[in-house]
Amino acid sequence: MHHWHAYGYTGHEIPPDSQARDDSRAVMPRELDAWFRKPGTMLVGTYHHADEAYAWLAEELREHAPVPGGLSVELHLKHAHRMLQLGQDAYVGYYEPGRIIVRTLLTCPRGKERCPDPR
Repeated sequence: MHHWHAYGYTGHEIPPDSQARDDSRAVMPRELDAWFRKPGTMLVGTYHHADEAYAWLAEELREHAPVPGGLSVELHLKHAHRMLQLGQDAYVGYYEPGRIIVRTLLTCPRGKERCPDPR
């Protein structure tokens, strides 16, 4: 059954490549599929309906304001909502003062990747 897995990362910078490629490190990876191989602590939810997935994302992003001059939270959410309605991934990443915020909803099943929450 098609569903989405929600992942989040908040850090002070984009992690170095060596950490991002290390599946045992709880930092954002360079490739979307690699989120599924990261520590289970990075998986924050599984959603079977686009509206539920969107509600999680909206709540997460409303807590973080992009740096001045960046795209607004509303524009990020509008694009993410469209992608979820199409059954696609929704990936949002931006800087807020002093931090990088990444929230993603990834479709599953996903190629050769094993489902991280097969319930």
